[in-house]
Amino acid sequence: MKVAFGISVGSSTPLLRREDTRKFMDLVKMADDYGAEAIGTFDTAFIGGDAYVRATLIAQASARARVGLRPTNPLTREPQVMASFLASIDHLTDGRAFMDMASGDSAVLNIGYRAASRARIEDYVTCVRDLLAKGQATYQGRPQRVRWSSSAVRPRVPISICAEGPRMLHLGGRIGDGVVAGTGLLPEVIKDTIARVHAGASEAGRRPSDVEIWFTARSSLHEDRDTAIDNVKASVSSILNHSMRFGLEGKHVPEDLRAKIEAYLDHYVLYDHVLHEGQNPKRMEALGLTPYALERFALAGNARDWIERIEQVAALGASRLWIGISGHDLDTQAHYLGILGSQIMPRFIA
Repeated sequence: MKVAFGISVGSSTPLLRREDTRKFMDLVKMADDYGAEAIGTFDTAFIGGDAYVRATLIAQASARARVGLRPTNPLTREPQVMASFLASIDHLTDGRAFMDMASGDSAVLNIGYRAASRARIEDYVTCVRDLLAKGQATYQGRPQRVRWSSSAVRPRVPISICAEGPRMLHLGGRIGDGVVAGTGLLPEVIKDTIARVHAGASEAGRRPSDVEIWFTARSSLHEDRDTAIDNVKASVSSILNHSMRFGLEGKHVPEDLRAKIEAYLDHYVLYDHVLHEGQNPKRMEALGLTPYALERFALAGNARDWIERIEQVAALGASRLWIGISGHDLDTQAHYLGILGSQIMPRFIA
C-alpha cells in the first residue's frame, strides 16, 4: 500500500543558532533521502523564528522534495511579499515550491487579529496566483504589482487549503491545488472529508482527482509507547481547539462529548498553545477528552504502532500524511527520523 509522506521541520529549534544550521540542513537532507514527498515549516512568529529563513535552508538542503510553508495565513504577509517568496523558493529548487494556506491561529490571534474568513482566503490565493502568472492583481480592492513575473520558473505554484470544517473542505476542493485536512483519522471522518473535498471540486467543474488530499497527524514516535503518547498530548490539545473552535456541526463529534468539548473551547489558553506543561493538556485530561482526542488526531507509539495505524488509515483513503519529527532538539530528531526513514517509510514508499 503506497503512502506519501510530508514532513514538518523546525518546531524543536524555532530560533536557529549559527551552529544549528548544519544540523538542521542535515535533518532536511535525511528526510529528502528517505523519500519525503514534501518538507515544510510552520509560519507563526509567535512560536518561533522566521519561516522564510527555515524554508530557504530547506530549499538548499533538499534535492527532490517539495519545499514550502505549512501553513501560512493571509493576514501577516501581503500577497506581493508571499508571491515573491514563492517565486524565489521555486527558483532555488527548480520548481519545487508549494504553500499551504490556513485561516490563522497562533500567528494571528496573538497580534490581535481574528482568523481569516473563507472569502479573504480565496481573495488572497487568487491574488498570489495572478501575481505569479501575470505580475498584477488586486487584493481587498487594492492593486498589487511585481516586476519579476516573466522570469518565474512556473506561472503557478501549488497552493493547498488547510481545512478542518465542512465549509473549508468545500472551499479547498473548489479552489485548492490540494487540501490539507486537520479533521482527524477516524474512519467516518476520513470518508466525510474526502466526500466534501470532492463535492467542492465537482461544483467548480473540476475533476476530484485533480485535488490532492493530505491528512495531518499529530505525531510522536518513541521506542516506549506510553512516552510517545504522553509527548503528543500538547499537540493534540491544540488541534482539538483549532479544529472545533468555529462550531461542532458536521464534524462527527459524539453526542456525549459535545458539551465537554464546548467547555474545553471556552477556556482554551492561547498563550499555552502546544506547551507540554501548559494548561490545555491538563484541562483536556480533566474533562475526560484525552482518549478521544488521541484516537481522532494522533499517530503515536513505537515503529510497529505507526505501521499498523498508517496501514489502517491508508486503507480508508488517507494515503497522504503530513507528520512531524519527534524530539525536542535536532540530535533527538535525527534519531527518530532515522527510525521513521529506515523502519516505517520503506513499508509504504514504492
